[in-house]
Amino acid sequence: MRPTKLSRTRSFWVGYAVLALASMIVAWQLFPLAIPLLNLDIELSRFEAIAKAKAVSEELNLAPEGARAAARFAHDQTAQNYVELEGGGKPAFARILEGSAYAPFWWEVRLFQPGVVDEVTVRYRPDGTADGFARRVPETYVRAEATKALDADTGRALAEAHARSDWGVDFTSYAPLEQAQQTRQTGRVDHTFVYEHRDRYGDARIRLRLVVAGDELIGIAPYMYVPEAFSRRFAEMRSANENIAGAASISAGLLYGLGGVVFGTFWLLRKRWLLWKPALVAGGIVGALLGLTLLAAAPAAWFGFDTAQQADTFWIRQIGAAVVAALAGGVAYGLAFMAAESLTRRAFPHHPQLWRLWSRAAAGTPTVAGRTVGGYLFVPIELALIAAFYYATNRWLGWWQPSEALTDPNILSSAVPALMPIALSLQAGFMEECVFRAIPLSLGALLGERFGRRNAGIAVAFVLQAIIFAAAHASYPGFPAYSRLVELIVPSLIWGAIFLRYGLLPTVLLHVLFDLVLFSLPLFLLDAPGAWVQRALVIAAALVPLAVVWWRRVQNGGFSELPESLWNRAWHPGDEVLSDAQSAIHEPATVGRIASYLQRALPVLAILGALAWVAFTPFRTD
Repeated sequence: MRPTKLSRTRSFWVGYAVLALASMIVAWQLFPLAIPLLNLDIELSRFEAIAKAKAVSEELNLAPEGARAAARFAHDQTAQNYVELEGGGKPAFARILEGSAYAPFWWEVRLFQPGVVDEVTVRYRPDGTADGFARRVPETYVRAEATKALDADTGRALAEAHARSDWGVDFTSYAPLEQAQQTRQTGRVDHTFVYEHRDRYGDARIRLRLVVAGDELIGIAPYMYVPEAFSRRFAEMRSANENIAGAASISAGLLYGLGGVVFGTFWLLRKRWLLWKPALVAGGIVGALLGLTLLAAAPAAWFGFDTAQQADTFWIRQIGAAVVAALAGGVAYGLAFMAAESLTRRAFPHHPQLWRLWSRAAAGTPTVAGRTVGGYLFVPIELALIAAFYYATNRWLGWWQPSEALTDPNILSSAVPALMPIALSLQAGFMEECVFRAIPLSLGALLGERFGRRNAGIAVAFVLQAIIFAAAHASYPGFPAYSRLVELIVPSLIWGAIFLRYGLLPTVLLHVLFDLVLFSLPLFLLDAPGAWVQRALVIAAALVPLAVVWWRRVQNGGFSELPESLWNRAWHPGDEVLSDAQSAIHEPATVGRIASYLQRALPVLAILGALAWVAFTPFRTD
């Protein structure tokens, strides 16, 4: 199964490039029709929301002095699901977005101080209009003894007056629905008043809640009431999605994790086919990027901070979580990369050696350049396939997925927004191609070969890997529950075929780039100070493989054929992966001791790696 001469001709690459360009045009035209997109215009930036919240807090004396600010962009997913499924469909939800009665998307700015109970969360619509607030006060708080226990009518009048004057609430379309009160130990009486809007969306209702503590308005909360029966029905529908994904994850854990990573690694180690150093380095890089992503997300993490704790506690937990993600994730990914590469090297001698692909002797060759460029060119083809699938199923079969807003301002809350799409894309693309592609297909080839049925073993694994990969991504909300499985079957088969012929490089590359395009969209759709730097980082990360190939070609003075020594068939037990072909094996006793220690530690590492894989692998990336 060596690459055919056709793939090395100019006509092939011209045709491939034309197909990629045509696919890009198809994807560009079909995506707005195929993927239900929300027309969400976010005019208020995160920094502007924080500034407005601080100003209104100072004016109305809502937050403690010197309060810290944290902001996030929130979304009423339950309301969207109900309206789109039972309350008028996607057009009805689009009308809600365009109207003024209720904003299902909003900014929340939390103003708080560690160690202080008093705090406030101020809410703004995407256009910058104030949309409510929630002030937290101690149960023992009393502003004035004389007016701490207002009757219901007086409390309602006070609440409506302040809601109108301070927050611009228009009660014209609202009617009182219910009220409640609670007396605190200090004698302070708290009132809650609920109003209902006249607009109807099936059985859903737009409501407004006002909260009074003593003689102060401490809360205005617009929300959409959704019948509990729908929540149960939707949970049942989601359970079908999750059951499919859960069954696939268990199958992957047993077949690929236990069978491929654990037992496969033991077998490779005994046969002296295991290369562990480069795999652990690669796993460490992925784990480190994920750890840095957690650290960079600290500004957003403050939103969930418990003010009963001190700031030092927050940083200890944040740094601890980053270290655990880096170390545990690095071990898990390293083990998966180790097993996948070593099994592939043993099973597919016609593939180039993975850990040598960017060496000077390999990267500057048509073999590696073709696999690299091929990975880039397949990304628009994959986007076109996805767009065509959704266009056909939504238009002619009536399938449903929630409408999507391409803009997610939360990405800008990170100290380095580009880190998240880069780290998650690399993690998902590299990890999933190793676990869901390389390991099962290599095991199929080796087991089939063992029983004299190599092609049959590959065929069974080829179908199985496509089903498990597609099903493992079925946890997304959608109807029917198997829609995601059907969507990814064909791409899984194509990616499997690419792996069988060309190895891991093109499949990892196209998977990483595909995810990077989707994950980084908000960076290119939102404007913020320094956003161009983050966009440049994403583009630079995407171009690294091409840059390596180009630089190696310059170093070599042109393209040359891949040396025979860099194909899998040239590797033999005992060979070392070294950057300098002239290097010899130094200190064999030390190497032997390291291998012995690794062999003893492998069961523990395998268990820890499996646990870390379950904990840190999000099947949500594609």
